[in-house]
Amino acid sequence: MGPTPPTFPPEPKWPPAADLRRMMEDNPLPVIAPNIFASDPISDEIAMVKARDVLERLNGAMLVTKDANDLEQCFFSEQAYWRDQIALTWHLRTFSNRRVIATSLLEMSSLRGVADDSFKIDGHAHFIPALQMIGCAFSFNTKAPEAKCSGRAMLLPSEEVDPERDTNHIVWKIWTLSTWIEQLDLQPEDETPLRAPGRKLDAVKHIETEVVIIGGGNAGVTIAARLKALDVESVIVERNPRAGDNWALRYDCLCFHIPTSCCELPYTTYAPEFQSPHLLTRGELAQHVLQYAENFNLNMIMSAKILHTQYDTKAKRWTVKVQTPSCETMVVCKHLVQATGFGSQKPYMPPMQNVDLYKGVSIHSNGYKTAKELVEKGVKSVLVVGSANTAFDIMEDCHAAGLRTTMAVRSPTYLLPMEYMSQPETLGIYDQLGAEAADRLFQTGPTVVDSALLQSTLRRMARSEPDRYAGLAAAGFPALDSAHPDAVLNSNLLERAGGHYVDVGGTALLASGEVGVKKGEPTGFYEHGLTFRDGSSVGADAVVWCTGFADKDYRTTAAEVLGGSGATLGHHDKLALDDGDGDILGPHEIAARLDATWGLDDEGEIRGVAKRQRRAENYWAIGGPAPISRWYSKLLAIQIKAELEGVLPAAYLGTPGSAEWV
Repeated sequence: MGPTPPTFPPEPKWPPAADLRRMMEDNPLPVIAPNIFASDPISDEIAMVKARDVLERLNGAMLVTKDANDLEQCFFSEQAYWRDQIALTWHLRTFSNRRVIATSLLEMSSLRGVADDSFKIDGHAHFIPALQMIGCAFSFNTKAPEAKCSGRAMLLPSEEVDPERDTNHIVWKIWTLSTWIEQLDLQPEDETPLRAPGRKLDAVKHIETEVVIIGGGNAGVTIAARLKALDVESVIVERNPRAGDNWALRYDCLCFHIPTSCCELPYTTYAPEFQSPHLLTRGELAQHVLQYAENFNLNMIMSAKILHTQYDTKAKRWTVKVQTPSCETMVVCKHLVQATGFGSQKPYMPPMQNVDLYKGVSIHSNGYKTAKELVEKGVKSVLVVGSANTAFDIMEDCHAAGLRTTMAVRSPTYLLPMEYMSQPETLGIYDQLGAEAADRLFQTGPTVVDSALLQSTLRRMARSEPDRYAGLAAAGFPALDSAHPDAVLNSNLLERAGGHYVDVGGTALLASGEVGVKKGEPTGFYEHGLTFRDGSSVGADAVVWCTGFADKDYRTTAAEVLGGSGATLGHHDKLALDDGDGDILGPHEIAARLDATWGLDDEGEIRGVAKRQRRAENYWAIGGPAPISRWYSKLLAIQIKAELEGVLPAAYLGTPGSAEWV
């Protein structure tokens, strides 16, 4: 047996996790006086004039006079945001103070060489009466590096005094400014190379490539395709036999609870028969990923186990040693992307007392396949612990198989009717615009603003039918609808990575009493079921734990994913079990150097995703729901391409006025 690998305790989590609910409480949406306008709505023609005037003032202050005070006056005084995604900061940043915004914009526009008249409106500006806001899209170019960028501004009216006339007048100002990169001029995104043949990697013992991607699920194949469209070669290392097995090996009744158009991968689409109102099944998801990898000839090493990974800090090279059924393979690359999924590798099982007493079947949803398997084992009754999407899927499956089913609800659960999520004001916009255009709306705004606007829309829908879940409450289910102050969808998505249920019909079984409800926290087993904190018990022949996963932060899985299990390696490989040997970093030291992933930082940015790491050079993380991995993969691919071409600027990490600012 080889030596026990050393441990390298990570630094305290950085960046610290923020609290989206608290951020929304501290930064409520601005309230515009209802009588600020005349009764007539603002036409698109007038909106265009106002938007053009604002951008001209912005251009003048930022690019011509370079006057910080004038630039500050372009922004709404009560609340202002600038969110940039790789366009100017070459990082993912959100600034939320108009003085800070002005100072940062002046510095970044100068460093990037933004042309004097660069911010030009694309298309039309529109007035949105419900928000009393003007929205407009714009484009601009940078010279350092040469790139094409886009942006969007949301403008609010500000009532100000005209000193010459001593009267009040309306001045439109920027509430939110969003900027993002579209493409590098040296290599625009091009779908033509996607059909080029891939490499035959079976039984190849030494491979050199530019990028290794660990994980061949949605995020893995997406970033591989994005890179290929930028003429960057990558190799995917996947533990399963086929691409898409991350779906194929899940429970049989799995389905997506969002419109199909939200789930599409870049450069392709699902067939019409799979579009709304159809909900994608496990098999359809798996087949789509498999066909994607095959159609685009992505380089993949399948059924692969990573034995060891090292990073040479001098040579700036990664070396990944992989075991496949045919041989051991050494893969050398410049960049490494972990795409193994946030909250999908380590099933979470709440600690229970008296586990050995239970005589029935106890299984986590990660190991559940179908209720028929339980029936074949003689199971007559089942207790499903949990109340989010997976729990409802499995509850319905067990009920359909004739099992006496009870759902154990540990805490109040946020419920959203599927029809809410299909409206044009929410994810239904993907059906209307398509994934690429809708992502530009949903993935580019300041998180705190977008979250508040989305929740306001959902709250309005819920208030129109306050008794929708009255029957469910009568059955004992502690439901939260969108009108409840604790209900914040983006908190579930971006912080918890779940914990809610998009209602596709499962609640009817509970409201009707066909499936039982047990409210409370289970504390332990007894011979025939579970005991609860209130002293009660529920008997069941099987318990299915739909309690989620414990690995949203890649720092908890990276050492194992990178092969840090203590396997013995030959000296000829220049791989050592002693992490941190000189200039060579091994799995455990690499993991200890990683920034935290998932959850939000205090700017509202998703931690670690598609961002340069502070202490782990050329390591990247990608994952999350389909819209996030689709959008952020574009940003990540451009950064990798820029580094390979030698044009990657330093990330702008400062915040003017902060304690760290010098």
